[in-house]
Amino acid sequence: MILQLAITGLMVGMVYALMALGIVVIYKCSSIFNFSHGAIVAFMCYLAWAFLVQLRLPFWTAALFLLVSAIVLGWIIQVGILRLLIGQPLLASLMVTLALMQVFGGIVTLVWPGPARFYPEIIPTGIFNVAGAVISYESLITLGVCVLAFLAFMYFFQSTKLGLAMRGTAEDHQLARSNGIRVVQMFTLAWIIAIITCSLGGVLIGNMHGVNYEPVSGLAMKALPAVMIGGMESVVGALVGGLLIGIFETIGAGFIDPLVGGGFADVFPYIAMIALIIFKPYGLFGYEKIERV
Repeated sequence: MILQLAITGLMVGMVYALMALGIVVIYKCSSIFNFSHGAIVAFMCYLAWAFLVQLRLPFWTAALFLLVSAIVLGWIIQVGILRLLIGQPLLASLMVTLALMQVFGGIVTLVWPGPARFYPEIIPTGIFNVAGAVISYESLITLGVCVLAFLAFMYFFQSTKLGLAMRGTAEDHQLARSNGIRVVQMFTLAWIIAIITCSLGGVLIGNMHGVNYEPVSGLAMKALPAVMIGGMESVVGALVGGLLIGIFETIGAGFIDPLVGGGFADVFPYIAMIALIIFKPYGLFGYEKIERV
């Protein structure tokens, strides 16, 4: 039973880690925490459903449309809104992300009201056994997509000129400008990357749990505890935090839910986040800031 729960937790944790990556990328570059993350994930989940079901586009055409939509949306948010707040107090940008959360939630409610939707069958169904643990093809493919996405983003950050420029921007904005890096463009790229991860994560969550605003946005916001546990500035921390949340949440739910009547999986990530913040405020891989008083 433990093996079954651990494997399930690993697969769920990789989705959380992918969601956490989007938050970390924006925070590293611009020091803005995106409170609208869960709402954007849900919005992109519905948009993918609209392309596949309402417009009846082939899968790869719908995927291309979703990618273009993510790029355009990231550009609009950064260039059309947040760029105007450069030089203003950071609280103003945080409040904008809170407002965006309500905007995207309202759009979903207005355009796609009613009960949950479901994607057409795009992933083969079936199960197989590994040492007594039952694994579905859907879960395995979800895990593979998340791993490939993480490897692609890690390669981008560490081995490409744009990725290195983003890392330089994250370290010091003034120093990056002095070396010819266009910092504002790096902010825009960070938002585009984050919304691409939102799109991918939204499709994976929607495929597993159905296209429904509250569950999808709620699951996406479990990336917040993953980020806080791993460290706000750490891509590796996003991976580790997501996996820890997924594994311990699933194992704990398997053993504790029968004793308390359920609900452990919903509260555990936030209990773990509070406990870790008390003892290690910067997370497992976060950068401890030392300020001279």
